[in-house]
Amino acid sequence: MNAKTETPALPEGACLTAKVPERDETLLGDVVVNPYRLAPLTAIIRDGGRSLSDAHVRVLGRGERGVDIVYDVSDRSLWTYGGIPVFGLYPDHVNQVEVTYKLDGERIRQQYQIYAPAVRLPVVAKQTAALPEVEPIKVASGFEKRLYLFNHLQGDIPGGRAFKWNALGGAAEWDQVGNNWIADSNGDVRWYLDIEQIHDSNRRDGLGGTMGFQQTRDGKLIWGQGQTYSKYDLLGRRIWQRTLPDKFADFSHEIRETTNGTYLLRVGTSDYRRPDGKRVRSIRDHIIEVNEAGDVLDFWDLNQILDPYRGDLLETLGKAAIQLPEGVQKQDERLANELAEGDLPFGDTPGVGTGRNWAHVNAIDYDADDDSIIVSARHQGVAKIGRDKQVKWILASPQGWPQHLREKVLKPVESEGFDWSWTQHTAWLTGKGTLTVFDNGWGRDFAPTKLSGNYSRAVEYRIDETKGTVEQVWEYGKERGDEWYSPVTSVVAYRPETDTQFIYSASVNFLTPDKLTTTVLNEVRRGTQEVLVELKVHSRQPGSVGYRALVIDLAKAF
Repeated sequence: MNAKTETPALPEGACLTAKVPERDETLLGDVVVNPYRLAPLTAIIRDGGRSLSDAHVRVLGRGERGVDIVYDVSDRSLWTYGGIPVFGLYPDHVNQVEVTYKLDGERIRQQYQIYAPAVRLPVVAKQTAALPEVEPIKVASGFEKRLYLFNHLQGDIPGGRAFKWNALGGAAEWDQVGNNWIADSNGDVRWYLDIEQIHDSNRRDGLGGTMGFQQTRDGKLIWGQGQTYSKYDLLGRRIWQRTLPDKFADFSHEIRETTNGTYLLRVGTSDYRRPDGKRVRSIRDHIIEVNEAGDVLDFWDLNQILDPYRGDLLETLGKAAIQLPEGVQKQDERLANELAEGDLPFGDTPGVGTGRNWAHVNAIDYDADDDSIIVSARHQGVAKIGRDKQVKWILASPQGWPQHLREKVLKPVESEGFDWSWTQHTAWLTGKGTLTVFDNGWGRDFAPTKLSGNYSRAVEYRIDETKGTVEQVWEYGKERGDEWYSPVTSVVAYRPETDTQFIYSASVNFLTPDKLTTTVLNEVRRGTQEVLVELKVHSRQPGSVGYRALVIDLAKAF
């Protein structure tokens, strides 16, 4: 469509000397909503063959509390899109969009009215809304322009799971439908990913939950999904979408950009030969490093680095974890344990030994200071591992580790309230000489699963690698108890631009019969208990669970 320009009152921040075209004068080309079919709340105002520069966009907020979305557009983006990219449209609404740009040396200001359609996503039984409701509880001054991307997963697959995998073990059938959207600080939906364009349970390369969303240094989004991993921009333009390298399989949970411009992915293997000669698909126990072209530069096989037969924590997870047969004594040597397994089944279930979910790595970070990685293995703990594949330290209870790894367990420095993290999610460096961990607390102190009286924490640790010690310097969430407890998933990440700890307790109420979660997003001033932002996210899909959330920086995007 060709949008007619209007001459409204000057918008906030508009250039007072900008030229306002006549009402019926059309300077630019068509307005194309959802230009790449993946992000329905975006648009491009085509340049109409003109050479534009120095563009600026404002999508006006809706209603009294609506949030304006404001950003500059680089000339590079104008050339890439063939026009002005528009991000942050309200669904089922005629949006007021103001743009300014330079044309032939003159500053031009125009207003467009752009309708974006209602949110359309897969529906499951007993669902009452397309997306969860985001309720702002507190938004401190300075945080009003925040944009948060939520990464949730539906528990049920609409239409059922048609794909079946017959190989020995593996996690290929672990299939989830992702609900991924961006909300502003008022809780309004301003972007979502049309998951039906990329998810298909009938295809091997179309199944899997979209997980591990990160915004890269160039402003793009990366994520993984089953047998693929992808990079797109916020308008839904594909940069690349690749199948996993043939040696590996079954991505989930984490993809992370390094300072070297490479990517770390958590995967399993498609064909793993154990020391006892059995060939299996390994599960959530490998990290690969790939370059921008998709070549594998290195990989870490945790079966050879940690202990796949440390099963102490598996007993607490509320399922019948697979352990060595009754009466068999665990040995320090991996082969001896494999030979003692007998006919234990393989598959995507908590259990000891390669070919079962003994590690469940859910987060990775890269430490450029010594070219090492830090892995969060939910069923084991947090470990730092060098490029030489040697363990530098372990942040976990010392119980159950073989002697050569027990020596790597950090020794706690006496500090008030110190605790290990239990079945944790995310273990990321802050850039301040510390490490943040989301301590879920399921299985705390190796206790059996309980449905009340629990708590989760966001924790900051300081590790002295020379002395082999760890000090707990901050925590948040313990005092909030069950109303903030997330047995699975969740994230904590330091935000340097606001000096806050960004936290998403992403599975509150997941262990209730209805599985209708009310998750909590917080930003807390670092080193304090001062909550600057709190949003509550009310699920409208039984069984749906939050995985992570993150702050989106529009200054990098366009």
